[in-house]
Order: sequence, then C-alpha cells, then structure tokens
Amino acid sequence: MTVPFPPLPSTRGRPRVSLGMPVYNGEEFIEEALASLLAQTYEDFELLISDNASTDRTGEICRDHASRDPRIRYRRNERNLGFAINQNSVIEHANGEFFLLTHHDDVRLPTYLERTIEVLDRDPGVVVCYTTTRDIDASGGFLPRRDPDLRVDADDHVARFRDIIRTDHICEADFGLTRVSALRETRLHGDYADSDRVLLAELLLRGRFHRLPECLFYRRAHANQSTAIAPNRQLRTVWYNPVHGDGIVLPHFRQLGEYLSAIGRAPIASGTRLSCYAAMCGWVGTNRKQLVGDIEFAGVELLRPLYNVVKRTG
Repeated sequence: MTVPFPPLPSTRGRPRVSLGMPVYNGEEFIEEALASLLAQTYEDFELLISDNASTDRTGEICRDHASRDPRIRYRRNERNLGFAINQNSVIEHANGEFFLLTHHDDVRLPTYLERTIEVLDRDPGVVVCYTTTRDIDASGGFLPRRDPDLRVDADDHVARFRDIIRTDHICEADFGLTRVSALRETRLHGDYADSDRVLLAELLLRGRFHRLPECLFYRRAHANQSTAIAPNRQLRTVWYNPVHGDGIVLPHFRQLGEYLSAIGRAPIASGTRLSCYAAMCGWVGTNRKQLVGDIEFAGVELLRPLYNVVKRTG
C-alpha cells in the first residue's frame, strides 16, 4: 500500500500540468532538480514527489521545499515498493491535463513547460512533446551522445512503431510532456527492465510525438543510476520490483509479450495491427541473443540448487 499524497490546497484550482518525481536516496542532486522545476516560466503545475522510503536527507530536502511552495505535494512510502510502483503512482495521482516525468537527478531549462505545452495546445494529434537532450555528468559537465533519427512524428502508425521498438535510442520521449488521457489508456511502466520502451510504443499507437530542436533537458549520468547499479536486465527487473528477486526473471520475453499485448489493445485498423505484429518478427531477430540469454539464465538458476547439493555431498 502506498501512502496518500496531501490534498490539493483548497485555494487552488486544478492545475493544467502535473509533474511527477519518484525518488529514492536522491539527496545529491534533488535540490538542483527541484530548483529547475520551480523556476519554470509556465507556473500552472503541481509537483508530486513520491519518496520510496529514502534513508538519506531526501525527505528533509523535499519537506523544506514543500513548506515554501504550495505546488509541491510530498509523501514518503513506509517501505521501498520498487521503482515501477513508485513511478506509476505519481502518474495515477496526477490532477493535470498533461504529465511530465521528472527524475531527481535531471535538469530542465526554465522554458521547458512553456515550449512543450504550446505544441500540445496547438496540435491535438500530438500525445508527447519533448526537446533535444544533452547528457551531463555528476558535476554538470556535458557528455558526448548520438541521437538516431526516429520517425515518431510520422502520420504512419507502422513507421512510428518500427522506429520506437529499436534499441539504439535512450527513450527521451518518456520524459516529455504527455497527455494524461493517452497515458491512462496504457498499462504505464511495467515492473521489468526497459518497460519504458513498451509504454512509448503504446503511446505512439495512439498519436504522434513532437521533438523540439531546442535543448531544454539535461539528463544526468552518474554512478548511482539504475543502469550503473544494476547493469543487466535481470538485475534491473528486480530493481523495478523486488518481488522478482524470489523467482526466475525473463525480461526480454516479458517485453516481447507486452509489445504484442500493446498492439492487440491499440485502437488501430486491422491491417495496421498485422503490420505491427510483422515488425515484431524483426524485433525478435534483432534481439535473438538476448532472448537466448534469458533461457540460459533461467537454466542456470534452475540447476543452481542441484549444483549446491552435489557440492555439499561431493
């Protein structure tokens, strides 16, 4: 069970934008992230912070900011529920028409909301608007990166789907301003590694994405981020939901099944649906080594108890 968020102040109406920040032990960077959000030129927003039972100064920092800015609604879970549940909870409790996922270690430039909401207000066919991104290190220095061209703004559903299921991009659109109505037609973030790719595919089957050329988002890379502390998908899936630590994890097969399920639920024509299923055949071919790796990992885990018995008796 998650702890409820404080209610919206009675003196405020419903905000147009909800910012959601799931966090665990984020004291090193959270003050800079909060400062960048509270400095936005577009001010009609709420900021939902869900603290996953942090053991550092995260709670102290957040409560201090909340006491000074009524737009912040902070709650602390009684125990760590895993990343997926905590992240989805800030979406589920959003009151706004639009939602922005904001991690505790990233930085937005002041006009991020202003520029992205302009696009969503102007074009109802766009479900996500995001901007060019720069990667920064722990000290704020710029890091090299390469962004592949993705046809996320194409009118063709299949072209959009084929590109978003590729594995050579970093899912920047997951951190874009998103229509809450479209988000709530999806299953949100799954409790397995790289579930953000499936969520983006679900959204692209419902509308186009728009990427602004301005660089208004700095994505931080550091030693305590998930890909550093859990470098493979099996470990990251346990990080997403600790209950998976008690069983065998097949994250690539899970992702395959979720892609297929998303296609089946999408409000698209039957011919488009079949073409998307066909695109998944290409995905299987591209990811065949990873799928075999899931099977090999499961085999090792199944045989481990027998090996331990033989080792003790041998």
